[in-house]
Amino acid sequence: MLEIILLIGLTKKIGNMLNAKGRKSGWFKLLTVVLWIGGELIGAVIGAVIGEISDLGLVVAYPLALLGAAGGALTAYLIAKNVRPVETFEPPPPPPVFT
Repeated sequence: MLEIILLIGLTKKIGNMLNAKGRKSGWFKLLTVVLWIGGELIGAVIGAVIGEISDLGLVVAYPLALLGAAGGALTAYLIAKNVRPVETFEPPPPPPVFT
């Protein structure tokens, strides 16, 4: 439950960050969720494999799943932070008119 609350808060923060830059935030929010869940699944699989090899069982899987989710969240945040703002085009001022 706590993970869901953190994920909702992170997607809102990323959405606000991108809206301030003049970008649409929908795809970046989806990217955040995909990276979070993907990182968590990869961490869980790696933890399960390590647990099987070292006879620790699934004790290792959950902490590594959380680390994977944190890595996915950090990746999504850094991508959103480094997106450039939308450049607005301002036409040059008209030349002076001498009469």
